[in-house]
Amino acid sequence: MISLPRLRWLTWALAVWAAVVWLRLAQVQALDHPAWREEADRQHETTIAVEEPRGAIQTRDGRLLAGSLERVAIYAIPRQIPRQVRPELAEKLAPLVHQSPAQVLRALAARETFFFLGKNLDAETALAVAKLDQRGVGVLRTEQRVYPHGALAGPLLGFVDAEGVGRAGLEAAYDRTLRGEPAAYRILKDGKKVSPTRLDLRLERAGRPGQSLVLTIDSRIQQVIEEELTRTIEEIGAEAASAVVMDARSGELLALASLPSYDPARAGETVPQQQRNHAVQDMIEPGSTFKPFIVCAALTHGVLHPWEMVDCSGGGLSVAGVFIKDHANYGVLSVRDMLAKSSNAGTMRVAMRMEPARLDHFIRSLGFGAATGSGLPGEVKGLYRGFERWSALSRPALGIGQEIAVTPLQLARAYAAIANGGLLVEPVLVLETRDAVGRTVAPFRPAAPTRVMPEAVAHTVMSFLEAVVDEGTGTRARVAGYRLAGKTGTAQKAAGGGYQAGRHAAWFAGYLQLPDPSLVVVVCVDEPKATFWATDVAAPAFGRIAARLVTLLGIPPNEVRT
Repeated sequence: MISLPRLRWLTWALAVWAAVVWLRLAQVQALDHPAWREEADRQHETTIAVEEPRGAIQTRDGRLLAGSLERVAIYAIPRQIPRQVRPELAEKLAPLVHQSPAQVLRALAARETFFFLGKNLDAETALAVAKLDQRGVGVLRTEQRVYPHGALAGPLLGFVDAEGVGRAGLEAAYDRTLRGEPAAYRILKDGKKVSPTRLDLRLERAGRPGQSLVLTIDSRIQQVIEEELTRTIEEIGAEAASAVVMDARSGELLALASLPSYDPARAGETVPQQQRNHAVQDMIEPGSTFKPFIVCAALTHGVLHPWEMVDCSGGGLSVAGVFIKDHANYGVLSVRDMLAKSSNAGTMRVAMRMEPARLDHFIRSLGFGAATGSGLPGEVKGLYRGFERWSALSRPALGIGQEIAVTPLQLARAYAAIANGGLLVEPVLVLETRDAVGRTVAPFRPAAPTRVMPEAVAHTVMSFLEAVVDEGTGTRARVAGYRLAGKTGTAQKAAGGGYQAGRHAAWFAGYLQLPDPSLVVVVCVDEPKATFWATDVAAPAFGRIAARLVTLLGIPPNEVRT
């Protein structure tokens, strides 16, 4: 028999315990209710992102290079699919997701939570899934990236991965702009797991379609460039080829071609060499295409005069015990003829007149040794070291385009400065961005150009470069009836501190048409096989390109050549 004191103590203890329980219940149901509700939501709901249409990429002449098609995706939540129905379900789902029943079964067995069984499926798939009437399986809208023109401008465009993220080219550089904001949907999951209740799909946050890009690229010019580079590779044989067409005044890029190319829609079937954008990722010695800049520097600083005669004799030049060969023993030539014949001895002697610091500053002012600011992924800044690290051979080496490596885009930008009267412009790839209904969001605002040489110097050197095409090493670039200008360059490829026998790059950088050239065209053929001289490889390619462009753009002839 329990004594009265013990009974009172037990009663008091039970009362205290009941009070604690009631206080805890009040705390959970009142004070902590929001927190526990949020935890319950996390256990019974999941949030998924549904991509909005990715912005298009189109050329200035209205051709669609990249766009998105609305598709559907089949999703599954295996924990809501009874195991006994899975074999039959897999048989029905397999043809819809283009897999075998065994693959579908393995995918369902490997997961418990939400995942996509298949993406980029036709809209009719939604009807087939609805007929299954199977809890834990459904469809959502998705987007498929398409490239209507295949490999045209492939390395420039880049591609997106399976998750819709840009991984190369413009797709990567402007990924955030093109992708927009995905919509967020909350899916309520039935905790009983066997209830026939359908999934409750609720919009949590509205998305925003991506913005579109309007490029400076002219698809017609791009196609001409790629066709002629392809012809050159087929006829001569080469590892790669690239070309740039730039508006000399605005910096707008009308073509940026790189071969071999690839279809961005089939990027997974390519090798890295095909994905490489040679126009901005290859740095190669410019060879004799660099000689006009040496002349520009010397004229700008008054150590050379346009009317001078330059010593181009000796068949080369001996510097610090090293003899650097010339193509021939030219004797004494005018500056014009020195460039027309591409005399090594002459331009090396001109380079030796320049003070190292001044020559270095002039080279850097043209943008060499720095990225152009194109914004393309993987763009390299070239290879150039300051005068503090020069040797006795550096100035004459620079005089013939050695001890410096450039990209085709860098070279085109520097040549544009000669064409437009001495101004360095910024390369431009995007004219504007537009929203989903076509309204301009961000128009192109050009950066102010920088003067890098006097206008008179630029015009003088331009006239010298016309002689290269008329009667010098670039005669195979001529187009009957048109005044063109430019410079050839044959560079032996450097590697391991020296030059590799049998490996060259053939360059031609030129203009159409004079006396007021508006377009710069740079062609680079990497490791040509049948012959490597630029006069036989790059100059004819430039000539064919120029002949097609003057017709395409409606440029009238300005003289009749005989």
